[in-house]
Order: sequence, then structure tokens, then C-alpha cells
Amino acid sequence: MIDARAWTSAALIGALWGALELSIGTALHLSRIPIRGMVMAILGLVCLVTLRRLRGGPGGCLLAGLVAAFLKVFTLGGLYPGPLIGILLEALVMEIVFDILGPRRLSAVVGGAVVLGLTPVQMTLMVWVVAGRGTVEATAQAAREGLVWLGLGAFSAGAVLGGVIVVAAGVGALAGWWAWSVSSGVGERLGR
Repeated sequence: MIDARAWTSAALIGALWGALELSIGTALHLSRIPIRGMVMAILGLVCLVTLRRLRGGPGGCLLAGLVAAFLKVFTLGGLYPGPLIGILLEALVMEIVFDILGPRRLSAVVGGAVVLGLTPVQMTLMVWVVAGRGTVEATAQAAREGLVWLGLGAFSAGAVLGGVIVVAAGVGALAGWWAWSVSSGVGERLGR
């Protein structure tokens, strides 16, 4: 007989992640908070780290991501490709990191850094795909003018994007460390 508890746990955690996307994600989207994608990525990270720590097994993060993405389709306002791609990319990255490094705090830290470091890259690519090259160039020009206004004209828009990626990756590493601690608390409450 096949033990389906790991797959059931993955589906349940994916449903929890999807419910967070439906509730908190929609509220953040409607409020237009600038870092809403990072907030949702951190919540997804906590779900995935907890899943792999409590019911470790290959494929669990991918299944949880598919369930969360499926539920995200039903959010207020319809189908947005950015969050769906973000959810699936996060699940894939965490699956790969946990498969390579195993279920340990280092995996959560590295995975968090990669996931949140990719968030500004994904946002830039989505603007380019949806709005076109002209919008990206106009945004880069506005960034250059903003840097000059701030007295940071020596930096290029690419350098600023690189800096944002590094800061986001640092936040992701801290979020991964925190997610591991949260998963530890969940494990204690469940007696594992």
C-alpha cells in the first residue's frame, strides 16, 4: 500500500498558501503596497519550508505550488500572470534547493535568497513582456533622472537594479532563516 500522507500534506500546505494568496495577496494588491510581491513570497517561503521540514520528500514543493497557483486563479480581479509565475517559480526553486542541500536551515536560507532575489528580475521581465521595451526604457530613464536628483548620478539604472536584487536576496536569506524557525515551532506543536 502506498503512503499518501506526504502528498496529502503537500496539497494541504498548497491550499493554505493559496488561501493566503486569496486573502492577504488580494488585500495587498488592492492596497497597491509596493513590496506586496515580496511579502507574498515570504509567506509562500514559510509554507514551503514548513512542508519540507515536516513532510520532506521530493515533489512536495512542486505540488504545493501547483495547488496554490490553481487557487490564485480565483482571486479578485481575475487571472494575472505575474503572481502565477512567481508562485510556480518559487515552488520550483525551493524544490531544487531542498533536493540538492536537503531539509536543513541552510536550504531555507539559500532558497529564500534566490526566491526573493529573483522577485525584482521577474517584475522587470513582466513589465517588458506586458508593456513592451519602451516602457522598460522609460522606467530606466526615470530611474536615471531620479538618481541624478538624489545626487547619485554616478550609478546606472543597471547598478541600482543590481543593488535592489542584492538587498532583496539579503531579505530573502533572513526570511529563510525565520521560516526555518517558524517550521520548528509548527513541528513542536504537532509533536514532531
